[in-house]
Amino acid sequence: MAVAFTLNTTPKLLLAAAGVIALAGCGSKSEPTYAVDATDASGGELIVTDPSEPGVDVNLPKTPMTNVPPATASAAPGE
Repeated sequence: MAVAFTLNTTPKLLLAAAGVIALAGCGSKSEPTYAVDATDASGGELIVTDPSEPGVDVNLPKTPMTNVPPATASAAPGE
């Protein structure tokens, strides 16, 4: 027995096929897992200095600070 497609059933089949395709795209996707290829060599603790421990002596120069003298603006060469 042959199935005759009429103008009434073809749009219904196309609509059903479109619905199946749309629902197939909504499937749940597995979340990607990320693996780190590094090891924590620090031991996992923060390195904090002791504020009561004396630090390294630093000798700062005793250079006096002076301001730059104001210059007048001149036209750029070629203008």
